Amino acid sequence: MKKIYFLIILAAFSTSCSKDASPSDPDPNSTLEACFEVSKEILMVGENLQINNCSVGAIAYSYNLGNGETRSEENPTVVYGKPGDYTIALTVSNEVMETKTTSRQILVNDAVVQDFFIFPEIADGFNGIPMETGVNPVNGLIYSIELLEDLVGTGGAKFYYRELDENYMPASHYLADKPFNSNSAFVNFYPSGNMNFVFSRTLDGLYGTQELTFNNVFNFMNGINSSSKHSYGFLANGTNFFYFGTEEDSGIYKTAVETRNSSGDAFAVVLNSFGDADSMIGDMIEVENGFIAFGAVFSKNDTNPKITNYKPLLIFFDSGLNVTSHVIYEDSLLDSKISSANDLNGSYHLEQLSNGNIAMYANGELTMANATGTKILSSYFEGTKNNQAMVSLGDSFVISSDENLRKFDNNGSQIKALNYPGNYLPEILNINGNLFFIAGFDTEGEVKLLYGLTDTNLNPINLNE
Repeated sequence: MKKIYFLIILAAFSTSCSKDASPSDPDPNSTLEACFEVSKEILMVGENLQINNCSVGAIAYSYNLGNGETRSEENPTVVYGKPGDYTIALTVSNEVMETKTTSRQILVNDAVVQDFFIFPEIADGFNGIPMETGVNPVNGLIYSIELLEDLVGTGGAKFYYRELDENYMPASHYLADKPFNSNSAFVNFYPSGNMNFVFSRTLDGLYGTQELTFNNVFNFMNGINSSSKHSYGFLANGTNFFYFGTEEDSGIYKTAVETRNSSGDAFAVVLNSFGDADSMIGDMIEVENGFIAFGAVFSKNDTNPKITNYKPLLIFFDSGLNVTSHVIYEDSLLDSKISSANDLNGSYHLEQLSNGNIAMYANGELTMANATGTKILSSYFEGTKNNQAMVSLGDSFVISSDENLRKFDNNGSQIKALNYPGNYLPEILNINGNLFFIAGFDTEGEVKLLYGLTDTNLNPINLNE
């Protein structure tokens, strides 16, 4: 494929101070000196820089790294994502709030993304779009569900299941041709060895799902298309599975939780209506004493715009799937941005963090709430595709947005960002303490793939070594 070169641009923040700042009346008998050393003065983009503090009399430290990032650790390790000359300034303070500042310069040389990422071969004239990524519970291999689109020939658009070996080389299995529009998918590995693949299936006014089941050697077992329900994912519950999404009932789409046995046979469904019209569940998690689900309420219309009045929805269930409370977030920016069923076929993510706060992410909007659903804050990332990821780290979490990975604390404050080429990233996998992802990126009118790896602080790790 064509060689693509990108820069990784890294930015983060904590606290910052100005140079040579000092109180108006310093203590003449106090001893305070700002001092630090760096592991190297010339380094490459993406390379670790170790800062070692040698200050005297200090109890607090604030490093301004010269790239918009500030750090408060005594001896931080940092990574620069863009080449250039940077001035690192350290401001220290003592118990009586005196401050001293010192600084030094470093040079960061250019590096290209090939030094860190793997670019699997996607032929010219084809799009390669990741729909889902996970780990096969049977063999432990990383898998992805990908959509391959022929842009110039008669090959059409087809779904493939790919597994990566230890050298990130894929083994592929054809699944199906793409019906209608699809921007999300998932697979459930049944105890029998069968695999149930589910794809979104939408047009402006069509809201449905395609399901395909294969055995463990990829022989086709059965398939079904639905125009009256849409499944976004599943949650294991003992020997059963909860498939969640939406289902049409008397002309209204209602939140749906369908219970299936270990063979995939559905035997119960719970429907609930919220708001004035339609509703859906995009993600669902188990918590103490029950479940929490995240989705939206909206109005489905016969004329354009086909979807209006979109508002995020948070639902609390008891262990028997009875609704105990719910919250509709009325002031979402997505109200003016969601206009068709195609906008609803992306990825929805829900996590509860170690302090009890709840993070909800879909369609470029991040909403933080406390344990009862009261909103703390929301952020919208302009230009973000609706196929994006979120992964919890317990006391923090990471999301993908348009060409950025962003790390937040458990109150929703951004603490770091890594700029990377990706536009489409359905899932981030936490594997052995590192974050692996398969992303699609736009280039010259086509979508190609990259495999990436970072640590949990978003420092890139070289997959080519």
